[in-house]
Amino acid sequence: MIKQQNTACPATDEFLAAVDIGAGQRVLQVAVGDRLFDPDDVTTVTGDAAYLGDPLGGPYDRIVVTAGVAGISPHWLDQLAPGGVIYAPVAHGGMHPVLAVTKRAAGPHARPVLWGDFPPATGPLRPDALFHDPDRVLRGPATYRLPGGHLALSEDNYQDLWFFLAARDARITRAELDDPDFDPDRGRLAKHEPAHGTAWIQTDGSITAVGEGSTTVLNLLLAQATQWDKTLDRPRFTQWQCGFQLDDLVSHPLWLPHRWQLSTPATTRFSPVEPRARRWPSETRPAATSPRRPRPVAAPSR
Repeated sequence: MIKQQNTACPATDEFLAAVDIGAGQRVLQVAVGDRLFDPDDVTTVTGDAAYLGDPLGGPYDRIVVTAGVAGISPHWLDQLAPGGVIYAPVAHGGMHPVLAVTKRAAGPHARPVLWGDFPPATGPLRPDALFHDPDRVLRGPATYRLPGGHLALSEDNYQDLWFFLAARDARITRAELDDPDFDPDRGRLAKHEPAHGTAWIQTDGSITAVGEGSTTVLNLLLAQATQWDKTLDRPRFTQWQCGFQLDDLVSHPLWLPHRWQLSTPATTRFSPVEPRARRWPSETRPAATSPRRPRPVAAPSR
């Protein structure tokens, strides 16, 4: 079942434009909370039926999902008309950007079209087994801090950085720090290593870390952000694309994003991020790889 939560979703003109619905198209809405479309014009499924879609009503030109999901139901793909698109907010680094998903011979393919967050689904569309996020608020005080100035970020390219980091590293998530000097309004982008600590990078370019081994996490986060900034020249989040891998270990199989790659001509190929169900425990994960750069010395906090 899909559970409504007090989480803002971009149910705005921007979202409606992103899903690209044209006159005469058949539309299936997998809804949570307020419905976005006139129910006379679309077919809507909710609750336990959401995973199954509408088996008797397809094919559909557009399937629009308005809950944060872990992946794409195989049933939705079966109900998609040739040339049709699924628009779904799929979990990525603690957020749920909207992906435009199409069918190809090799399997589903996606590109991000809108950054945002949605109320998370529960049950088969977002199984707990696929998520190992930390508590939304982690205990402070901060162990180390690096001042701003390393990166000049706007709201838009902070989103671009967030998407890049989550495509590169399965340990990117969203969290807050219980510390009087931590302002969540400056960003909640975090790299969480359960065995070592957590580090945040915020819109002013500052990095804050907590935990016994947090200097390692801090320096890795800085190196990855520098790669996005200097090596790749700050690609937009809409420049990414991915394939999918079917995860049939959960009770209801889902197609999960797999092998995020940049779609620019001079693209840099990245190793795939492991599916969420296989990301932990941390002791068994391979070490993160980052470009070799001089590491800053993090000064202790007050």
